[in-house]
Amino acid sequence: MINMDRMIARIKNLSLLLPIFLCICIFNGFSFISDIRADEHFAKRYQAYQQAVSSGKASLNKKDYQAAIEHYTRAIEMSPFVLSHYYDRGIAWYRKGEEKKAIDDFSKVIILDPRSGSAYVYRGLCKVKGGDYQEALNDYKKGLELNPKDPSIHNNLAWLYATAKDEKFQDKLKALEYAAKAAELSSERNAEVLDTLARVYFINGKINEAIETEKKALKLEPNNERFKENLKEYEKAMKKD
Repeated sequence: MINMDRMIARIKNLSLLLPIFLCICIFNGFSFISDIRADEHFAKRYQAYQQAVSSGKASLNKKDYQAAIEHYTRAIEMSPFVLSHYYDRGIAWYRKGEEKKAIDDFSKVIILDPRSGSAYVYRGLCKVKGGDYQEALNDYKKGLELNPKDPSIHNNLAWLYATAKDEKFQDKLKALEYAAKAAELSSERNAEVLDTLARVYFINGKINEAIETEKKALKLEPNNERFKENLKEYEKAMKKD
């Protein structure tokens, strides 16, 4: 026979457990919904981040530097430890003529990756514009240490030694050494490097070499008005001699 007392006791126990069971189900249901919403929020944030990065690159390519800065700033707010965002924003600041802000971004790149030679070079360019030649030299030389075969770094050093407004940093022979090395490393296929070498030849009194080198630069960039003016200056000096 069925023991009615036991059955009643089981029913009572089940009735006590039922609210607990329902609470667990409801909690798990809310937790599941919360997880879905968290995933959706994460996906939206990631899409917004990707959009900011791609828009920053597009703006930089279009030379819309202010827009690039704004896009990369948003990307940095969402992902503050990606060095390429600071680097690209630094370039945008540099192109806008905001050297101090550019220096700040390139310094952050160097903190994140001390072997980023190009960050040292760009920071050096910014420091040259601010007249801080010693710090610029330090950055250029560090960049050269990291990338000894980069012709642009040799070219930048040559230009600094040739054109520094502070006479303490002018050195015609060093300028010639670095300019010649830049031309060699670039196989004389970089017009800016050849233009620098021509200027260095000129300040060293090698006017004929300056003329021939500037002509090589013009062959690579026939419409460069600055190169044309430089060639006229050197040819005029040759006639005086």
